[in-house]
Amino acid sequence: MRTAKSFFQAFLIITMRVEGINNGTASSFRGNTASFQKKFANGFAKIDGIGEGASIAFDFLGKALVVPAVIMLSSKEPKEKKEYSAFKNPVAAVLQLALEVPILFLGSAAIEKTANKGGFDTKTSSRYNEKLYKDIFTKELKDSFKNDENNIKQINETLNTIDKKGLSRKGIETFEDLIKTAPLNKKEILEKTFGEYKNAHTNLYHLKNRLCFAFAIVLTPLICYLENKFHPVIMDKIYEQEHKSEEKKHPKNKILSKISLKNFILQTKEINSGGAV
Repeated sequence: MRTAKSFFQAFLIITMRVEGINNGTASSFRGNTASFQKKFANGFAKIDGIGEGASIAFDFLGKALVVPAVIMLSSKEPKEKKEYSAFKNPVAAVLQLALEVPILFLGSAAIEKTANKGGFDTKTSSRYNEKLYKDIFTKELKDSFKNDENNIKQINETLNTIDKKGLSRKGIETFEDLIKTAPLNKKEILEKTFGEYKNAHTNLYHLKNRLCFAFAIVLTPLICYLENKFHPVIMDKIYEQEHKSEEKKHPKNKILSKISLKNFILQTKEINSGGAV
């Protein structure tokens, strides 16, 4: 169901190679294309939020555009048969998008809310409770810079952005830079609490993707049912419109429309009269 997963796996390998390049320990990129590959991989590695949302988007584009194009270009079937087969994929893609996108957004929000209220906590672990670790880290960070107005202002601005958009790469870099400038007696606790915050964020992110993906799998029979129901109806409408357009472009000759029944009778009488004379 997720052909895009293999796509991301390939780029994960590229991203891992970038780490080697940056550390000077890998020589995966060589030759004339090395510069382009490195820039492309670095750019991809900086993208945040590659998960179920991106997978749905790539899956939709594949079904709605790529698969129909391949069918139309490669199939040797008659045109109408190719069109009928090709158009089934966009119908499926639209139905899948209409069902999976609400699950992704509403489901993710519900899972995050539950996790941050301790709904997934156990006696020995709170690994999905991002808010818990965020609050612990924030308290330590503000205490470390309580006498530094400029840094406190930057901390508050970054926290406001995170509250609206979540923990991004830019937010992580900002906090890491702040920790480097923290008093020596505070660095260790800041590094520890920030590490726990990042781990909880990552754990929650993967939990949301996995659960939303599981819900999407459960919906597969429904998507197939709706696809088989709506596809013939949509194709009938399309062919009906095409036939109407063709009739307007190439109207059929209608002899009786040009010669009325009355004129036909009069012409017949004239011919018969002439023959009698």
